[in-house]
Amino acid sequence: MQILSPKREAVIVVSATDNGYAMPLAVTIRSALANLAADRQMQLYVLDGGIDETNKRKLLESWNDPRLSVQFVKPDMSLVQGLMVSEHVNIVTYLRLLMPYVLPAHVRRAIYLDADLTVMKDLGEMWDIDQAGSPCLATQDIAAPCINAAVSLFNFERCKNHLAAQTPIANYRQLGIAEDGKYFNGGVLVVDLDMWRRENLAEKMLGVLRDHREHVLWWDQYALNVVLAGRWKEIDPRWNQNAHIHVYPSWQQSPLSRETFAQLRDDPWIVHFCSPTKPWHYFCEHPSTRDFRKYLKQTAWRDWKPAVPEDYLRKWWKFHVTPIRRQLKSYEKQVREVFKPLRRRKAA
Repeated sequence: MQILSPKREAVIVVSATDNGYAMPLAVTIRSALANLAADRQMQLYVLDGGIDETNKRKLLESWNDPRLSVQFVKPDMSLVQGLMVSEHVNIVTYLRLLMPYVLPAHVRRAIYLDADLTVMKDLGEMWDIDQAGSPCLATQDIAAPCINAAVSLFNFERCKNHLAAQTPIANYRQLGIAEDGKYFNGGVLVVDLDMWRRENLAEKMLGVLRDHREHVLWWDQYALNVVLAGRWKEIDPRWNQNAHIHVYPSWQQSPLSRETFAQLRDDPWIVHFCSPTKPWHYFCEHPSTRDFRKYLKQTAWRDWKPAVPEDYLRKWWKFHVTPIRRQLKSYEKQVREVFKPLRRRKAA
């Protein structure tokens, strides 16, 4: 007699988008389905920040899979109106904070994914991590790893020039946050929604954004780190490979150990394109651009082509020539190091 294995718990995923990020979200979820175990179900809630019916149809076509159920949820956008936006980020980024309000009460826990990811590993493995009483599982943000990097990083002098921020919560002393604490990236989270509801954490986050507007850096991520300081649980950094990994020249000039640096750079489980240049732009240097476009071919946007930028020639030159110049400078530096002892002997 065949013994059937017990049915595993469905993975609940939440993301948010408007028309501008509909295509990247199609890739994010398509890649997650491609790497999800065959016997695992996924329930997806899309927080609709302004998606037209055409794009909704294309999203559903892109995710045609018997393991998946999809529900579009329209949040009350007035709850986040007036919050700070800038650069390539709009008000939709704050919708993750509304999850306790807008998701059904029976959704007690969820994985939140940004819309600019490619998932390279089974999300079920992240879902099965013990929450251990924490309101949030997340990865340290390698671009700004600590509340005060000068205090927390033993090699601060070697990596300080490559950090995106040394104190990502500038008013941490005023808020009573320990300066030796870690800072996490908000692009991939496993959230205990029951706890968020019981403790009104979303309401506190929205309050922080309004009360400390002049100190807000990186939008909702500021509020997440302020309210959850010291309470979030760190998971393997490969679950959220920040694009900043490619900024550090080497592990020695990064906040990471040699092993962690190599694993994060070479074996990411989720690739997060959290930089102004994205793989759907005409020129993108990110080494995982090819993976993104591979999954793009499996969506309803399979015939999509990036728009040619207005300043094409300048960007073409920067894209193709600048890396060559950088490499030549590196070779020149290596050659100088080799011949430095010889020059010293001659001078003597």
